[in-house]
Amino acid sequence: MSQLRIGGLASGMDIDELVEKLMQAERAPLNKLEQQKQIYEWTRDAYRNVNKKLQTFDTYIADNLLLKSFNTKTATSSNSSLVEATATGSAAGTLTIEGVSQLASAARAVGGQVNGIGTTTLGDLFANSGVTVSQNYIEIRAIQKDGTLAAKATRIEFTENMTIDQFVSKINSSAAGVSAVFENGRLSITAKNTGDVKGGAEIVVDSGQEVFAAFQFTDTTNLADNGKNAIFQVNGIATERASNSFSISGYNVTLKSTFNSVQTIAEKYIAAQKELELAGINLTNKTNQYNNAKDAYYGVGATETPSYTTAHNNAYKVAFGNTLTLSEQELFNKLGSAFWRKLSDDEINFILENKDDLKTAIEASDYTNLKALSDDKIQILADLSEQELVDYRLHANYQVYGTKLKDFDAAAIAAIQNFAYDSNDDLTTIHENIDNNPEFSDEVKKVLKSLSKDDLTNLLSTSPSTLEIYHQKAQADDLKTKYSALGDSFFNNLSASEIETISNIDFTQEDAISSIADETLRNKLEKLTENQIKALDSLTEEQLNNFKNLAEQNIIRSNYVKANSELNAAQTRLTNAQNTFDTAKEDAQNAGILNGDDIDEDALIGAPTTSPVSITSTTNVDDIISKIKDFVNTYNGLIKELNDLIKESKYRDYPPLTEAQRKEMDEKEIELWEEKAKSGLLRSDSIIREGISKMRALLYESNPAVSNPKYNTLFSIGITTSKNYNDGGTIEIDENKLRKALEEDPDAVAALFTNYGKKDDTIIENGVEKTVDTRGYLQKLREEMTNIKNKIEKKAGRTTMTANQYTLGKTLTDIESRIKTWKDKLITIEQRYWKQFTAMEQAINKANMQASLFMPQY
Repeated sequence: MSQLRIGGLASGMDIDELVEKLMQAERAPLNKLEQQKQIYEWTRDAYRNVNKKLQTFDTYIADNLLLKSFNTKTATSSNSSLVEATATGSAAGTLTIEGVSQLASAARAVGGQVNGIGTTTLGDLFANSGVTVSQNYIEIRAIQKDGTLAAKATRIEFTENMTIDQFVSKINSSAAGVSAVFENGRLSITAKNTGDVKGGAEIVVDSGQEVFAAFQFTDTTNLADNGKNAIFQVNGIATERASNSFSISGYNVTLKSTFNSVQTIAEKYIAAQKELELAGINLTNKTNQYNNAKDAYYGVGATETPSYTTAHNNAYKVAFGNTLTLSEQELFNKLGSAFWRKLSDDEINFILENKDDLKTAIEASDYTNLKALSDDKIQILADLSEQELVDYRLHANYQVYGTKLKDFDAAAIAAIQNFAYDSNDDLTTIHENIDNNPEFSDEVKKVLKSLSKDDLTNLLSTSPSTLEIYHQKAQADDLKTKYSALGDSFFNNLSASEIETISNIDFTQEDAISSIADETLRNKLEKLTENQIKALDSLTEEQLNNFKNLAEQNIIRSNYVKANSELNAAQTRLTNAQNTFDTAKEDAQNAGILNGDDIDEDALIGAPTTSPVSITSTTNVDDIISKIKDFVNTYNGLIKELNDLIKESKYRDYPPLTEAQRKEMDEKEIELWEEKAKSGLLRSDSIIREGISKMRALLYESNPAVSNPKYNTLFSIGITTSKNYNDGGTIEIDENKLRKALEEDPDAVAALFTNYGKKDDTIIENGVEKTVDTRGYLQKLREEMTNIKNKIEKKAGRTTMTANQYTLGKTLTDIESRIKTWKDKLITIEQRYWKQFTAMEQAINKANMQASLFMPQY
């Protein structure tokens, strides 16, 4: 609060003006700090503006050159009345459609004539048909675009007051994948997607079959199974698709009509017959692999196949200690950690008392936590012992804290028991008490302060014996983390002698790995990361042996799981092959070209033939050149803006204005001044300068992924940096050279720009394996821009960051703190000046009073 001071009554001096002038001099350091703060804020904003420019350009690249096709091509069909096509940028070579024996069509089912019209209610329809409907919805699954049946049914609800027309409208507006028509007393249901679901129907009713019975459908479950795939021959291969429009070899193809049907049917039959034979051989092989993998994991002749064997569970427990076994974790996860944490003592007793018919007992109880469970989960609870129920709940409670408790040894647990804790204290007070407790180690303090108040309260009220179990579980989870860091393969491949050697290595020594005599072990360890070495260094010889035993079990089981999956896939393949063969055989029989189980070649001779349809593509060179020109112009605009920033003149005579200076200037003067003051903030900035340099260097990097060495650099296709050094790395195009490259090898040019390779890709060149960067120029350019943005963010942050997350923010926080200190100091100084002048006034006033005593009295 400002004070009203009146000075100078005794001295006649303008004390206000004197103090103000004195304070102007005292305020100089504060002004300097405020000016520094303004410069840092402007610098931060300038950096962030650079990031906005880089992000805008990055988005431009993604939207216009990567997400859209870079290599624009035009497709030509030799007979567009039979086959139409368009080309994508990846279209390659010539596509030949030798024949089409069948176009794809959608499955359809039509009900019988019913006693009703569109305005008839469903209730009346059901009554007229004598059908009783037990629910107010139907559930339908239909064939999808990929030719498979939807895994999840779509529910369509209705009421008996709804008319037939309203019911039809509701079907059509649903996501069921079918369309419905009701005309002349009959309901028609058609799949929206064409195609044949091999071995099944294309429209399936999961619930509400009674409704379709009322509409007099013949099969009310498998509603329609007459969908057909397009069957054709492409480049000598007989195949099929669920739709008449599909993508193949970079072409978007649409089949318009059948032609060369008989020949295509024959080729399809031959291919289907061969695939059936190969699928059978494959199933035999996969069955043998499965049996071997099963015997390896469960033992020869085993009849039971639980998810995990006893040997596997034991190896897991030995490796990690006090933790749930793999089988126990599987069961624990089925009900979920949240359920187990909520499980009360009363609920445990209730479960134990009602094991024989737990489901019925739960239904009659008030235990909402148990009532939410499915039948299979209730059965899991019924099969558990009291100890297992308690153990699972304890494990769930432990998971709240996890590996944070790995350092909670006996001393820490004792300290917790002695800690004076009042849950009514606020969190700040609690943290202060934790910090001031000499019994807590730094690690324990850090963990306790990281917990929410509720979790902290629960932990501090936990018994010492339970805390010890938590500690053991945390150590077990810490070991799991170390195991995961290195993985099954690493531990499984260690020999006994290698384990012994590793346990004796001092990894803190600089040459710990390079000095290992065993070349095989040395090579294994040299491939490890720093974190992996750290994990390995913390393990004892016993733990390494335990981990090796566990790794063997993990790999044996992994092989079994893989073999089981491949067996299922082989069985599915054989089923599909059989269905395809059956259809192909029926078509061949109908075409009259079968002689026993073989194609009758004589029957093919008289079949009508049409010339195959050839589809070719040509590159739109002008369009690509236009895209590259647009990119270059946009790129050059960015480079020019960045160069201007690092070359911008700095006017040291124009510091940021102080508040007092701003009051003496009009808006235009302030604007012109600050324009000069802001100039050169990023002059010679190393982040931007180095970033531009690296972006410029990308133009001359070759791309090993481009097979044509003639065009494997941008330089070789006519794209180079400007010869004028002052242009600062802008790009120039030799259009004639670029056009020639595009006409000769457009795919090489496209790959140079957009190839989706890897930064560390492996290729073989002249018989030698090399690690190279196979990414296209645009991917490399985006990475360099990301690197610049990351460096800028580290220095200047972004709007969503707090000040302590970036360098300039920390500097600004420090300056603001110093400004506050100076403001407080200036208040004290001003008060001191006033105190001094007040004392002076009082002294003068006293002197005047004393002098008046000696003046003559009139």
